[in-house]
Amino acid sequence: MILWAFVFLGQNYYFFLFLFLLFGVLTNIMDPQTDSKQREYSRAEVAKHDNVKSLWVIRGNQVFDLTTFHTDHPGGSDVLLQFAGQDITEVMRDATIHKHAIQAYRVLKDFYIGEITSEERQDHPTSELGKDEMDCIEEEKFLDIHRPLVIQMWNSRFTNEFYLREVHKARHLPQPAVFFENKFLEMFTRTPWWVIPMYWIPILVTLLVLGSEYEPANVMLVGFMFGLVSWTLMEYSIHRFIFHYDENLPEGTVAQGIHFLLHGVHHFLPMDPMRLVMPPALSTFLGLIILGILCCIFTPGMIHAVAAGLTTGYMLYDECHYWLHHGTSSNKHLSQLKTYHLRHHYKDYKAGFGITSDFWDNVFGTKFGTPE
Repeated sequence: MILWAFVFLGQNYYFFLFLFLLFGVLTNIMDPQTDSKQREYSRAEVAKHDNVKSLWVIRGNQVFDLTTFHTDHPGGSDVLLQFAGQDITEVMRDATIHKHAIQAYRVLKDFYIGEITSEERQDHPTSELGKDEMDCIEEEKFLDIHRPLVIQMWNSRFTNEFYLREVHKARHLPQPAVFFENKFLEMFTRTPWWVIPMYWIPILVTLLVLGSEYEPANVMLVGFMFGLVSWTLMEYSIHRFIFHYDENLPEGTVAQGIHFLLHGVHHFLPMDPMRLVMPPALSTFLGLIILGILCCIFTPGMIHAVAAGLTTGYMLYDECHYWLHHGTSSNKHLSQLKTYHLRHHYKDYKAGFGITSDFWDNVFGTKFGTPE
């Protein structure tokens, strides 16, 4: 009987395939929830979506589903939860809370799901721009975040002025962006936060153990602390003078491509969880260069101690950087540090280069102009 059934299906394969496709087409046509029909919601219906499992908001009589975004919100998830299920039209304009730039409305637009019913629509005053903020969003002329980014950069012909302006306007994706269509190459562009301690702690321990064969513990401690403090200056300098080598960037696709891969993509997609810490291959290459410099300055033992301090500083920096984008805390200092760094991303990329501290920004006069 079973054998007969297989023979019957094999002989009538195309007939059943036709019925299957026809069923799919008819189901799609008859489905009342197709995209062609505009969804409308009452304000009471939206108000039910007021938690982390389903977070909706109203803005300008339009409804947005921010369920997948609230954990990526630059101000933190708690801020959005305060207004879950509510109308946030005037909230987004309120400078006492946080006045949102047009770029925030560009991000919001991607989460549109429908309209408020005609009976409950409300009139809102126009913004200080003279029209609704949604109408101020320009058509995307830079990179399509839904397609592989590297090939787009390679084929681009942007002027430096346009490139630097656009790459520093934050976009958002609910999942990691795709760099390469080739999955093997793509694998090397993604680094989870936990890879950093897993990779570097064994190296750190090895440095300390080998160094202890040359110098006593007290000397090792001095070298370690020197390396740890030195990292804070190195962190600031790399961020300011290498990652933000903006104004003097040579014209052309190659220079822009290097800038984009090195740091530009982080400003373009600042909440991408797989591009917040440095891939071990790149950090190891830079680490070997720094180790070579240390070998020219210090003696064995001290080389190991300073290198261990720098390694510890780097790990703390990378993990702190990830937290500043995706973590939350009731601690006042940590909250201020998060606000400080996100202001660098969303307000002024030409200031605020310190990540773990604003100390060197104070020293070199690169703090933000006015407090926020």
